[in-house]
Formats: sequence, C-alpha cells, structure tokens
Amino acid sequence: MSLDIDKNRYPYRVAFLNTAFDNVSLSQVREIVADHVQTCVPGYMVSLNSDIDIALEHDREFKAAHNQATLVLMDSQPLFNLARRQGIPVKEKISGSDLMGPVCQWALEQCWSIYILGGMPGVPKKAAENLQKKYPGLKVVGTLSPDYGFERDPVKLSAVLKAVAVTTPDILFVSLGAPKSEKFVHENLYSFGSSFIFNVGAGVDFAAGKIKRAPRWMSDHSLEWLYRFFQEPRRLFKRYFIDSWKLLKIIKKYGKREIR
Repeated sequence: MSLDIDKNRYPYRVAFLNTAFDNVSLSQVREIVADHVQTCVPGYMVSLNSDIDIALEHDREFKAAHNQATLVLMDSQPLFNLARRQGIPVKEKISGSDLMGPVCQWALEQCWSIYILGGMPGVPKKAAENLQKKYPGLKVVGTLSPDYGFERDPVKLSAVLKAVAVTTPDILFVSLGAPKSEKFVHENLYSFGSSFIFNVGAGVDFAAGKIKRAPRWMSDHSLEWLYRFFQEPRRLFKRYFIDSWKLLKIIKKYGKREIR
C-alpha cells in the first residue's frame, strides 16, 4: 500500500502504517524551528505514538491536522522498533513531552520568547517557574490554563488567542491533550502570533512536577506505558488494555507501506 508524500514540502517524511512521520534527529528539529523563528513563518509539531496512530484511523479532522504538521516526530518506542524492523532507519525517538527542556535551552541561547498554554489551573505557571529555575534567563512571556471546552465557545476562544498573540511568542507550548491540541493548533495556526508551536502532550504536567516522568530505562524498553498506568490507572486502563489492541489490526491492515 502506498502513500503520497509531497517531498518538496516534507523532505524528511516517510510513510509508515496508516500515516507518516519525519525521520529527523533532534539537531535537525532545532534547525527547522530556528528557520521558522527567523522567517516568522508559523509552523507546528505533532507526535506519533500508538494512541495517536489508532485515533488517526477513524478521525479525519485529526488526520488532516497531523498530515499538515511541519514536523511529525516518532514518539513511541514500540513504533520505533516496528519501523526499524520494516527497514526504516529511524534516527531518533523524540518524545513531545521531553522536548520542552531542549527547546528551552535553544530559546535561552537564541533569545527566543516562550508561552505555555494548557494544563490545569496553576500548572502552566508552575511549569514556567520550574523551567526558569532550570534555565536562568529564560524569557517566558505568558502562561494560561484555559477553561474546559473553550475551543467550542467563540468568545472564550477569541480571548485565548488574543492572550497569546499579544505577547508574540517565538515558541508556544500547547498541552491540551490529543487530539484536541493538534486540531486546535491546526485550525488557529495563523492566530497565535507565534513562529513555532509544539504540542507537548503531558510535557507541561511533567515540567510542573504534577506527574513524574518514567525512568529512562523503562522508556528505552517500551515500558513507559506501565509506569504511566500505575500513576493514573482509572484514566489509562481503557487506553492501554482495550484500545491498544486496535493497533494490531492497523499493523495487519497496512503492513509495510511504500513511498511514492
């Protein structure tokens, strides 16, 4: 089965299962982001993991937001391993939730400004405080925890967009949960006044210390899901023990994809 990819627009993108991802290193991500900040051309990043791949199979709006992202990063050790077994020489597994640290370091070095959007009340502010302690001199121009369902209320949506845009951040971290984050960013890309937007999943919660990150060895051995499950069993039971079986159907359905 083949997948059409515009190589002029997405030079690093490779087909995989029912979607595609950008086979890039972290240093290449930095170069791409820097180019967007320098030219003030809005761009955004999304992640590819098992849960997202399952959702892409039946959600057209989500798939459009994913396919049109500037960067689609491999954020799953199982999918990383599967891609390599299929002959794709994946350079790196780059988790969206792990990107906040490196991006803040880049921002510090390049004098980029940052805005944090998402998370429960008080969480983005705490994340900003922790990041500024870790990266002294980091310029955080704003934080906001929007009301639940704000994206469905035109007045609240407009207020959120204006709150971000008035600060004209170079970098915007968005943490609203998939697929809400990706759809929100895709639909409002040119309204943020930001050059590059990162959908960071639980990254804001991690930065705030609200949720503990799995040890690196668990992530490297495809066991991060187990660590997360023990932290939030009620919320994650369906995802890991019911929905995850859908991925096997996707693998069987699509197998190895060909690029053309």
